[in-house]
Amino acid sequence: MDFGTKKGAVGIGTLIIFIAMVLVAAIAAAVLINVSGILQQKSMATGKEAIEQVSGNLVVVGIRGNTDAGKTNIVNLNLTITAAAGAGRVDLSQLVVKVGNKNNESTMTYVNGDTTTTKFNASEIRDPTNLFTTATPVIDGSALVQINIDLASTNVNLPVRTQYHLELIPERGASTVIDGITSSSYSSTIQQMYP
Repeated sequence: MDFGTKKGAVGIGTLIIFIAMVLVAAIAAAVLINVSGILQQKSMATGKEAIEQVSGNLVVVGIRGNTDAGKTNIVNLNLTITAAAGAGRVDLSQLVVKVGNKNNESTMTYVNGDTTTTKFNASEIRDPTNLFTTATPVIDGSALVQINIDLASTNVNLPVRTQYHLELIPERGASTVIDGITSSSYSSTIQQMYP
């Protein structure tokens, strides 16, 4: 019996199986590396979005209300706001403001020439970085801005002892919500409502 040719055939078969396993392992490794790269990019983007959602909000420093001539109803609200620490830049032209009492609510956007919807306007109090203009109302944590809301253009009345609700919804980040009750009497034309 001649076993020389059979040993060679077994060796080549083993080598072919070995090469096939190496190729399969290399392809699997390439797929895993590619998938891990994609997952890393997605997780970084998700982390960045999560940080923006948590820290991208506005801080209301104070709210004043201006009453009508008879001191019976607040007809105008002035909100002093700034961007929260770590929030980065906030574009007020994308801000949505909701104001309401327990019966009615009005949704407002920034004044941009469109008079078909209820609007609010903003003016600079302090802006060391010179980001804010009326055309591009962008603020950061160093800026202080006043938002003016004319309640006469809404269906919201705020007489004495009335629950009110304010919500500032930026383009990115968490909403800022203020709930309160108006004063028991309006002794002057300017009422401090918050804090």
